[in-house]
Amino acid sequence: MKWQKFMNILDLTESYISEIFKAKDLRSYERSYPALFSHYFKYWAKRKYFSNHLSKNEVKKRKLLVIEALKDLEKRLISARFEMRNMDVVLFVGQGTTIGHAFKDGNKFIVWLPLEGYKTKLQAKIFITHEIIHALHYSHSPDFYFNNIAEKRSVIRQLITEGMATYLSMKVLKEDEGVALWADYLTKSKLKIWLQECRQKEQQLYKLVLKNFSSSNPKIGLFYANDPTDIVNYRAGYYVGLRLVEAVAKEGSLDNQGLINIPRSNFENIAKKWLQKKPS
Repeated sequence: MKWQKFMNILDLTESYISEIFKAKDLRSYERSYPALFSHYFKYWAKRKYFSNHLSKNEVKKRKLLVIEALKDLEKRLISARFEMRNMDVVLFVGQGTTIGHAFKDGNKFIVWLPLEGYKTKLQAKIFITHEIIHALHYSHSPDFYFNNIAEKRSVIRQLITEGMATYLSMKVLKEDEGVALWADYLTKSKLKIWLQECRQKEQQLYKLVLKNFSSSNPKIGLFYANDPTDIVNYRAGYYVGLRLVEAVAKEGSLDNQGLINIPRSNFENIAKKWLQKKPS
């Protein structure tokens, strides 16, 4: 269905209800958008583990939550001077392994949002903006996109792209860094502790990122949420990425468009120099 005159929303939830919830036919569900599911099962989930994640009532509830968020976010992003004409967004139900991203279909970058990833208004507000920023960033600087598993896992690619999406979400939504990083996935007390630990261990984190600058090692947990007791394996990479993009914007007096237009090679050079100056 079309969204006003800007975003185009493709809703696959009826296919989920008919093909997965009723018929348990994954292959038929995939045929509702083959390119999306090819990408999803290559990079984000495994077919053999796919199962019902939401009831019919939950699908309707989450879809309404996401669509209401999109209405508001479209206005905010246009006000921030982002080009939203013909932005494509896909709503579907996935396997519960991620809250979304953007992928390339032909010559366009498409935002995809698995409804099971969004439980609250704040999560929808923060992370849908985050995923839309990924699509805008890739559209303007396509070298940041990935075409294989190693590229997807690249530490420096993730540092810049996740930092960009977090920083610009924070600016567009006028939220503080904690909310931009976590929405309400963490309680306020846990978020405060997480931020304090990131600040206390900044030098260690900068050194770790610099050491693994060119790595795609899957054991590096900076961008995972695997271990709440260890920030190195609990999304600390997003914190470092936010600090990096924030510094680049400030030092270069760059607006939103200026940031997403920086070529990857230039940004990587800037990032390496920035990291080299950080550790004491």
